[in-house]
Amino acid sequence: MKKKIKIAIIIFLVLAGIGGIMEMVGSDNATTQENLVEEMEEESVLEQREDAIGQSNKDFLELTKTKPSSVREDNTGNWRKVAIADSVDIVEYVASYNELYMEQGQVHAIVNFNYNTTTMINDLGGMISVRIHEYVDKEEHDANKLGSGMLLKEYQVYKDNRDIIEVQ
Repeated sequence: MKKKIKIAIIIFLVLAGIGGIMEMVGSDNATTQENLVEEMEEESVLEQREDAIGQSNKDFLELTKTKPSSVREDNTGNWRKVAIADSVDIVEYVASYNELYMEQGQVHAIVNFNYNTTTMINDLGGMISVRIHEYVDKEEHDANKLGSGMLLKEYQVYKDNRDIIEVQ
């Protein structure tokens, strides 16, 4: 009987010891997991690129609720246009516009009658190409003329953090 009690006590102590070790490992494991999550969150907040001149972080819907429409003489069916008449730096709205309206393979034009410019937008995957041209009279009615004015500025907008990089 005494032998059985000793064995039971030994088994109890061994199991209690293993349980304590498991609890400590679990605690360390939980702490490690929390640290990993914190590190991943810190890494996901992307730093602004050195050559960034700003961010495209404004909501296009603040300018107009008008949705892009098709362009006459477009043989591809992938061209869209929208017209505005606002005193804004359109590149600050391009990321929002892209998320709202652009689909793969499309070419979009934003005609700004206030500045007499036509902004051509292409989604290149990880970034958005933005080319601002001088407006050509009635170009918004013909895909063959749209974006044919003199190139004034060119930008790249990174989609990961909306950084604006001036190309020229």
